[in-house]
Amino acid sequence: MTENKKPLPALRVIAVILMGLTVLFTLMAGAGTTCVAFAAEKFGSMAVLVPYKWLYQLFVVVSLATGVWGIPVLISLVRGGAKAYRNAMIVLVIGAVTSGVHMSVSQAVRGASAPANMRFYITAFTLFIFLLLRLPPLWARIDFTQSMKSGAKKAAGGAALIVCGMVLLTTYFWTAPTHLAIWIDVLRGPILAGGWGMLLAGSGLLASAVRTPALLPVRGEKVA
Repeated sequence: MTENKKPLPALRVIAVILMGLTVLFTLMAGAGTTCVAFAAEKFGSMAVLVPYKWLYQLFVVVSLATGVWGIPVLISLVRGGAKAYRNAMIVLVIGAVTSGVHMSVSQAVRGASAPANMRFYITAFTLFIFLLLRLPPLWARIDFTQSMKSGAKKAAGGAALIVCGMVLLTTYFWTAPTHLAIWIDVLRGPILAGGWGMLLAGSGLLASAVRTPALLPVRGEKVA
């Protein structure tokens, strides 16, 4: 990193939060699409998707695989690594393309794309922000190859967990108007447990980060 350029840890925290949201929505989309992908004929208006079940099954596989891979990629954005940014971009591009096709097919076939459109918008926005971070003035002040210092790691991880936890805890409310309401009822227990777990863990990390001085990247730290 250029010595005369002051690091901007806040940018990295924002990047981690957005990536965390993207990974969460990718996993939720993969799990939530299973009902249509394997039993569209049982869900009333979703029956029009029966001829496209093979495509929705592909959406499920690709989304779940991308989301699972996105977890270690997200961690690498905090810990640092030579391929952290590159891998994040791959996850985002795959996610944007998959969710974009998913949204377009749903809109064309059944006349509605929610909540697949939410995943696309969030993924596309995160991809846009990551592209902006590659601009020279910003790139010189944020280095994903280096590990963040302890306090910054806790702040980034804590903020991402809190935001993702809040999304999980409110899932029923923003999906109730869509076909996913049935799926949310089935998984209400795990969703609430996961949401509260993320919220509590994130709050603990943030509280610890507040007590940790100097939220700056470590210079010269070796990253595996």
